Amino acid sequence: MVSAVIFDLDGVLIDSEALQLAAWEHYVARFAQRLPRELLPRLFGRRLADAARIIVAELALPVSPERAAQERDELFLASLPGNVRPMPGAHDLIAALRARGIPLGLATSGHQRYVRLVLDELGLDDAFSVLVTGDDVARGKPAPDCYVLAAARLGSSPGSCVAIEDAPLGVAAARAAGLRCLAVPNDHTRHLDGFAAADAILSGLDAVLPWLESNGWFS
Repeated sequence: MVSAVIFDLDGVLIDSEALQLAAWEHYVARFAQRLPRELLPRLFGRRLADAARIIVAELALPVSPERAAQERDELFLASLPGNVRPMPGAHDLIAALRARGIPLGLATSGHQRYVRLVLDELGLDDAFSVLVTGDDVARGKPAPDCYVLAAARLGSSPGSCVAIEDAPLGVAAARAAGLRCLAVPNDHTRHLDGFAAADAILSGLDAVLPWLESNGWFS
């Protein structure tokens, strides 16, 4: 039985990945570069600092990863007001789980300032008992750190928690932490390899609760 549900944020609850990519594209354009499509599978789900290291190295940008992360973050945060949208079914699923008394956690690669901003924008600032951001762990996804910490803060064993993820790196992180995992890919991630490790691949958030019930994970 499931004792807690732990959500990823970007691409699962918030339709932000197009904004994330646009910010990187605008940033690398400063150096007359384009963001290679083949890099995208290595970026989805990673912390900003980790993504910056990959991009600076692969494109040989004449800046440090730390500077690239900071300057790209400025572009991204400036693009958010008025453009933050929930993924379809996000509010309904959270409300249904809370109505059942299921503790909810968030385990995201996003930094705390960003996470607080978008949760407030969407009216989800009080939805989660536990928030684990990329600032809270030594290693970002696909390392298991964020899910290990979220389960511990919820007071649940990892094996009794289910993660909701949209990208293979997140699925890998959840499974490495010992959680069960439901993958809900979106338009940016559904073509990526690596979802086979999930317990199921679902078409949308509206399919999560019916799947949990029909497979006996909820009574």
